[in-house]
Amino acid sequence: MAHRNKGFTLIEAMITLVVLSIVVAIALPSYNRYVVRSNRSEGIEALLAAAACQERLFIRNNAFAEDACVGGTNNGHYEITVATSNANQNFVLTATPQNNQTKDSCGALTLNDRGVRTAGGEGGDLASQCWSGRWGSASS
Repeated sequence: MAHRNKGFTLIEAMITLVVLSIVVAIALPSYNRYVVRSNRSEGIEALLAAAACQERLFIRNNAFAEDACVGGTNNGHYEITVATSNANQNFVLTATPQNNQTKDSCGALTLNDRGVRTAGGEGGDLASQCWSGRWGSASS
């Protein structure tokens, strides 16, 4: 009567570990890029809300305000600041990445009173792609 062992050999366990390591090495950077991209929507939402707040202030006071509609976003991924110019007749809102969001290749997002959007200090394709959520990755 032959005795049959049940269980895994050391080689089988090591092969499983190597395969699992390769899968994690491929999946983790993709997941991190996804998280950074999805967190960017929090900054965009906060900028649009702050712009609406500034517009309401302008309707009431005929001027924008530097000390209103600013602060951190709900989850702390961005800090919203505003700078006014031309006797408070123009504004530029900036969403500066905080904490882990600083790895976003889009950098700081800005929105001005004319609706011009930039990302990382640039306009054009980069800004368009960052604001639409199609661009950006987490740098290591």
